Amino acid sequence: MATIKDIASKAGVSVSTVSHVLNGYGDISAETEKRVRAVMKELNYHPSALARRLVRKRSYVLELMLFSVEGLRHPFFYEVICGITAEIEKAGYDLVLSVKDTGDRRWRESLRRCYESKVEGLFLMGTLPGRAILDEVASSGIPTVLIDIPHEGPRMTYVTSDNIGGATSAVEHLISLGHRRIAYIDGHTPSAISEGRFLGYKQALARHGLPLDPRLVASGNFTEEGGRVAMRRILEASADITAVFAASDLMAIGAMKALREAGRKIPRDVAVVGFDDIEAASYVRPALSTVKQQGEVMGRSAAKEVLRLIGNPARKPKKIVLPTDLVVRESCGARMGSSEGGGMLAEARVQ
Repeated sequence: MATIKDIASKAGVSVSTVSHVLNGYGDISAETEKRVRAVMKELNYHPSALARRLVRKRSYVLELMLFSVEGLRHPFFYEVICGITAEIEKAGYDLVLSVKDTGDRRWRESLRRCYESKVEGLFLMGTLPGRAILDEVASSGIPTVLIDIPHEGPRMTYVTSDNIGGATSAVEHLISLGHRRIAYIDGHTPSAISEGRFLGYKQALARHGLPLDPRLVASGNFTEEGGRVAMRRILEASADITAVFAASDLMAIGAMKALREAGRKIPRDVAVVGFDDIEAASYVRPALSTVKQQGEVMGRSAAKEVLRLIGNPARKPKKIVLPTDLVVRESCGARMGSSEGGGMLAEARVQ
């Protein structure tokens, strides 16, 4: 394996010159740098990442703390992680993933390892075990971006989707089709995502003078089976519903299973709308209408903001709220009382 001395000897320069090229000091002529890099390629030389970190006294490591073991299997979380990884790798950083249960109280140990490893930036995602972790991270001074957790600090900010607006558009669409008994399957509390989407549901009902019926609301814990159980509970409490909005696609898919088990046809008897636009949404039958989130964009946005905070300690953190898009497919059906396939909102994107 070639060494830095081998590179210097073959290129006819000093070891110090090679070191300056590797570390990008910018004080070497373009001709010399070109010759050195050509020799590096010829000898298949790859600089030691550890050595670079030691020289620059930096770790080039970021950490994502995910408080949801189930989240690893969730398509949306996967998209976010892919977005983060793609963006930070371009900047020469590595990502460490730490996964814990929502109720795991050993997060302080993970933070201690962050401090010891000189982690340069943090991402927090999932349902946090409490406010204490936010206070601890804020006091550490590590640049931090929260995913779907609205909280800000001197070196901390967040990126999220327009959960209120997205939920409102979904329920407004159902109302435009003539539905008045619209059920809602919530995620879980406490959760800013759940709170935002529930608020959007309530605002849409209020805007059209429709009462909020507690019997039409149940928690599905953001899982497919949870959505199935919640839908069954709602049907038992009020069988006259004609539509359901679920705060996630997985719960919507679970609700569709429960509706079929109860002998209800989708969308003829009950229209269904989800939230996320995971890949499975377009494959289930009938294809699921949903509110599209930009998972990969969210991850990339979070990564860019962390990198900006690292590069400019004086920068004021900026929160990012990404727009959503109502995607109308088959599970909404037509306007009530009309033939199948008509009555879709013109402004919605139809697939």
